[in-house]
Amino acid sequence: MTESVDKPFKRRRSHADERRNKRVNLAYNEREFQIIELAASRVHRAPSAYAASAALSVAAGAVSPLPMTDRELIRAFQDADVTLNRIGNNLNQIAAVLNSRGDVTAEHVAAVFDVVSRAAQALMQAGLDVARNQVER
Repeated sequence: MTESVDKPFKRRRSHADERRNKRVNLAYNEREFQIIELAASRVHRAPSAYAASAALSVAAGAVSPLPMTDRELIRAFQDADVTLNRIGNNLNQIAAVLNSRGDVTAEHVAAVFDVVSRAAQALMQAGLDVARNQVER
């Protein structure tokens, strides 16, 4: 029998002389499952074995997930990024209409671009500051 280079030899892991007979049924949406599946494949484990190991590590205090405040902060940055992208799309639509009528001047466009550009730079700087604080912890 030949082993594939892509797939390392898999064997059942022993669980401290005690068989695992308690089950928990986990349900994921497609995106969540893809995240679990990718993480599991990186350590050459099945998604269910990876999820069990991760849950036990967190429960035992061996690893700690991001505190809720950090997750909320990251989500706020993601929401702000989406909003900023929507603003940019709306400005493009407004500029297209105004340009077709000739009602807009270069100064108007430059002023709006400057405001949006400063907002994007401030958002980016805030994200970098948060990332630096995470590394320093």
